[in-house]
Amino acid sequence: MAGYRFCRSDDIPLLVAAHNACWVPHFGPASAITVEDFKLGIRELGFWSSSCMVAFDGDEPIGILIGAKRDRDANCVQRLAIKPGYERRGHGRHLLTSLADKAAILGPPRLVAELPAEWTAMRRFFEKSGFEEEATYGDFTLATTGATSGQDDPRVALVMPITLDELIESGAIDPARRRAWSRSVASLRGRAGEIEGWAVATDRVEAFVLIRPSRTDAGADVIAIGAEDDGEQGRSLLALLVARIGADGRPLRIPMIADTEVRFATLAALGFRRDRETIGYVARRAG
Repeated sequence: MAGYRFCRSDDIPLLVAAHNACWVPHFGPASAITVEDFKLGIRELGFWSSSCMVAFDGDEPIGILIGAKRDRDANCVQRLAIKPGYERRGHGRHLLTSLADKAAILGPPRLVAELPAEWTAMRRFFEKSGFEEEATYGDFTLATTGATSGQDDPRVALVMPITLDELIESGAIDPARRRAWSRSVASLRGRAGEIEGWAVATDRVEAFVLIRPSRTDAGADVIAIGAEDDGEQGRSLLALLVARIGADGRPLRIPMIADTEVRFATLAALGFRRDRETIGYVARRAG
């Protein structure tokens, strides 16, 4: 008979072992994590041990749910997997409903998940488990050439370094605006030590971009981007900033951006190619 339990802060080695036993068979050895990886997830994404669950068959982990939590925001299902040979026995549904029940009692009651659009079977499972689509996010890439286009533009003199805190204080980044979990202000704060920021600023911030080095190659991830003007003016200022951060020829990626952060049409006009789509879900009973 299967057993289930929520975890404690000292269960991180168990969660890592359960993840690697249940997730890696589906996604390959490169998807394995370490205790240090999990601790990085705590800092950057809000992994919360007491929002994580393990399913057991005797002493053997057969299911894993890794949850993240932001006290005034939401709970987020980061990963959910059942070990091969144990699927279709209700374990995944039990893990999901248990987290939803706990969130409803202890809060925050909002429960979300973000799933790649191509994961059709997993998306159907979440929908049958009481989740509905709420948002769409896109992944974009740009192969920069290192050219210094736009450097003769007099507005280049207005381009200056900027920090995350300065952007928040200026109101350029609105914490209330819906973003993917990894692009939320809380997630950005967890990565503050490796963020590089640039802005076009006069008496206010007119456009900005935040990047961090990629952990997989020599490229950079654009983790926040925006312009005060949503039209041609804003697009031209963003083009200046993109030219600035791409001047060394490194490829740029924008992971999981919402159309409300910067319009997808604007990114296309800047030369970014849309590569992938992710669907944001919310549990129907969530607030």
